[in-house]
Amino acid sequence: MGKYFKYAIGEILLVVIGILIALQINNWNENRKNRITEADYYCRILDDFELNEKLIDETTELTTHKIKLCKELLLDLNTIPNKRSDILNKFVLALRQDVFVPSNIAFEEITSSGQLKLLTDLELKNRLIRHSTFLNNILNLLQENRNEIISRMSEFDSATNFGFQDIDYLNKTLDKEHLDLLPKNNWNNEPDNPLFLKFQDNLVFFVAMLVRQKQHLANLKTEMQEPLKLLQAKNCQ
Repeated sequence: MGKYFKYAIGEILLVVIGILIALQINNWNENRKNRITEADYYCRILDDFELNEKLIDETTELTTHKIKLCKELLLDLNTIPNKRSDILNKFVLALRQDVFVPSNIAFEEITSSGQLKLLTDLELKNRLIRHSTFLNNILNLLQENRNEIISRMSEFDSATNFGFQDIDYLNKTLDKEHLDLLPKNNWNNEPDNPLFLKFQDNLVFFVAMLVRQKQHLANLKTEMQEPLKLLQAKNCQ
């Protein structure tokens, strides 16, 4: 019986040891998979950051060009006589809404799937969380800017009296018989005309909003430099 019990205990120990080894191997394998996934997330987030940096530069350049157009328009408007169609077509180019849409796919995927725990670099993880909050705030500010501009553009009581029919894409769509039905005026050559004064006032307001947009984008680019450097230190290939 003593030999039997020794044998049984030995068998049990072997089973326990086998289970512990299997669990250890499984944990090691799981940790290895997590580290691979974590490294992949860092690289994907880095790709988003680098793309966003380019988008900021491109949007800033477009905004600078629109400021230039608005300033030229102020001079053109006050150079009398001027042609209303030239003024309004330049106005459309200056106020075209180029929306900044950043890429934040990788970080949103991590947070929405509950995988944020995979990021073991606590400094970088906390910095990415703060950046996400900052980015959302900037996007809200930029949206407020656009809303203000759109609101100002819709203040003109009569689109046809203002002259929207002179804008190229609309002018080419409407036939002469339609255009002949619309109001004819020369407000752009009448400095005391309410339309002239409102249009001039809006141009100054638009320049202010565009400058503000550039400031928001500059703040975002500055803020993202720290997490960007932390991500680049991960040596993604």
